[in-house]
Amino acid sequence: MKNKTLNMDNFTFYISDTSREGRDVSNPKLKKYLNETVKVLAKFIKSKEIDPLVSKCQNYELDLTICGLKKIQSLNKNFRNKNKATDVLSFPGFEDLRDGAEDLFIFDENLHFGDIVICREVCLKQSVEFNINYEQEFVHLLVHGFLHLCGYDHEVSKAEEEIHFSLEEKLVKEIYENMGIKNARVY
Repeated sequence: MKNKTLNMDNFTFYISDTSREGRDVSNPKLKKYLNETVKVLAKFIKSKEIDPLVSKCQNYELDLTICGLKKIQSLNKNFRNKNKATDVLSFPGFEDLRDGAEDLFIFDENLHFGDIVICREVCLKQSVEFNINYEQEFVHLLVHGFLHLCGYDHEVSKAEEEIHFSLEEKLVKEIYENMGIKNARVY
């Protein structure tokens, strides 16, 4: 297992790579994508899409784990009762950070959003399927998982699905635009 900490704009990602390859934490191309993702998510935290109390925190954290097929299937089975591999799982630190967060905050300095787990093999497979590079798919899954940590859930209703995927598309496009990637596919 390899670990790395990415800290930018008062947002810290604690990254663990438990996949067999264990190379994503030292992938310079992925690091470039992650740096831009952190900037965009830090900006999103200050937006009207999340409870204003969230933006008053001084520091933000999340744990990001990259794993293999067996691990993601085990987590999916244990926590969602679905015995199959999936691309990304989110384990929120709070039930909902979108509105009414005042009941959740007992401190105002640090906020740990929760944990995101991304399966390396599924991410690779989907990058080929969607004709994008691995790093683009990884960022897409990370943004998807982050929105779950904030309380967005596309599985609740059609209206919530539209909100979740609309924000996801907006954030991913912003990341690509900031990186100078034109005409990138956002599915």
